[in-house]
Amino acid sequence: MEMALTAPVDGLMAGYRAADEPQQRLVAAAVACIARWGVAKTSLDDIAREAGLSRATVYRALPGGKDRLLALVLGHEVGRFFHEVDADLAGATDLSDLLTRGVGRALVCFADHPALRTLLRQEPELILPHFAFNRLDRLLAVTTELGRPHLGRFLREEAIRPTAEWCARLVLTLTIHPLPGFDPHDRDAVARLVDTYVIPALEAAPS
Repeated sequence: MEMALTAPVDGLMAGYRAADEPQQRLVAAAVACIARWGVAKTSLDDIAREAGLSRATVYRALPGGKDRLLALVLGHEVGRFFHEVDADLAGATDLSDLLTRGVGRALVCFADHPALRTLLRQEPELILPHFAFNRLDRLLAVTTELGRPHLGRFLREEAIRPTAEWCARLVLTLTIHPLPGFDPHDRDAVARLVDTYVIPALEAAPS
């Protein structure tokens, strides 16, 4: 099971890095259109115009239609996030710095991603089920595998999973129900959040 869980992380990062120029244009155009109108009102023709590509080119690239497009966009954007956060976490100097970087980057990603914000506001039924029940378990497991090589520098093996899951749950809660007055772009504010609510919980956990 442990090896299987690394595949989504490594595979999505590799897919993001390997995306060619037409794929990047399609993803950027789809994100812009979804941010503007949502998924239901976005057509492949809209995306072709936004990307500056012919209708035929887009339909050839996406033989599965809108479903294939959404899978491409999701894979690319998640892969981009994994790639960027993995590079950022590698520079952490201690556990507090590591968690501040990870939580902060995730919160900013959710807060600033234009398509995601539109979907949470207009079509939450497309997003929220991924954060519930067995789908949440999968998300927490993948989050653990993304953080494992970095958390392993500062924590015992048995503490890695609960730490990663606690941070993921915190990010999801603050994304769906933002904390009044809290700015995820303010690194000092994120550091205070981590040092006040995350680090003490880890220190109080039984050995």
